[in-house]
Amino acid sequence: MIFPREQIYSALFATLQGALLTPVGPFKTVSRRWQDPSQVSPADRPSLYQVQKDELTGTAVNGLPVHAKMTVDLVLYTAGDAEPNSVPSTELNSLLDAVEVAIRNVTPGIAQSLGGKVSHCRIEGKIEIVENVQGSMALAVVPVEILTTA
Repeated sequence: MIFPREQIYSALFATLQGALLTPVGPFKTVSRRWQDPSQVSPADRPSLYQVQKDELTGTAVNGLPVHAKMTVDLVLYTAGDAEPNSVPSTELNSLLDAVEVAIRNVTPGIAQSLGGKVSHCRIEGKIEIVENVQGSMALAVVPVEILTTA
């Protein structure tokens, strides 16, 4: 890898934090330290947690630099609404849209490279959604794939 892992993970976090944790951003909490939903107070939601997962490394030819496919899960918790007729996925859908926009490069057709540190960073795989977690709260786990430059 050309850039150390921590620089890559920090760059993703900075991208998310800059886009999603602003005075008008949709999240009250954005952190790299995952919290169980029971430990997140209503005042700290909606929240997003960046959780490192797996790495798959290799090289196409002996002697060439190793490349890595790194995976991260983004865990989202909604604020929740105690209103009996509220639909938890309504809030969750807007949060998912915001995460998608934050990860997408501002230039259409150009991959998100986290400031040139990686080949691409994108949402890739099955997004897991659970409604009615601890009452009115919903959650989603969004898989993000990062491919390092070699």
